[in-house]
Amino acid sequence: MSDKDLLVVISEMLRKQDQQAEKLDEHTVILKETNENLKHFVDVSIQQFQQQQQFNEHFLNKLDQQQQFNENFLGRLDQQSQFNDRFLNGLDQLNERFSTNQDQQNQFNDRFLNGVDQLNDRFSNNQDQQNQFNERFLDKLTDIEKALKK
Repeated sequence: MSDKDLLVVISEMLRKQDQQAEKLDEHTVILKETNENLKHFVDVSIQQFQQQQQFNEHFLNKLDQQQQFNENFLGRLDQQSQFNDRFLNGLDQLNERFSTNQDQQNQFNDRFLNGVDQLNDRFSNNQDQQNQFNERFLDKLTDIEKALKK
């Protein structure tokens, strides 16, 4: 091989090396852009993760508050249920007392009416006896008047 040929080969090798360097520069730019994009993506992912974590903590706090509210509400429902049971028991006792008082009142009324009926019967008997006495008295007076007129 001649020097000229050797120079051509070296020149060709240098040209190919320049092309590879250009391609390496392009790949370096692409890798830098990809690296920038990946860094941005990781930053955004971390930010979204942190926001999701804050949201989850907030949500868990709200769940805890709701659970406390539910427990308080259930406690109040139990208290209301106990109050309702006591109230209904009181109403049942009042109803029993009222029924007992009503029965006693009915018995008293029956005895009273029986007493009134007995008084009525005695009054009627006395009135009948009084009427009979009055008739006999008038008859005697009439007999006396007739005897005096004779």
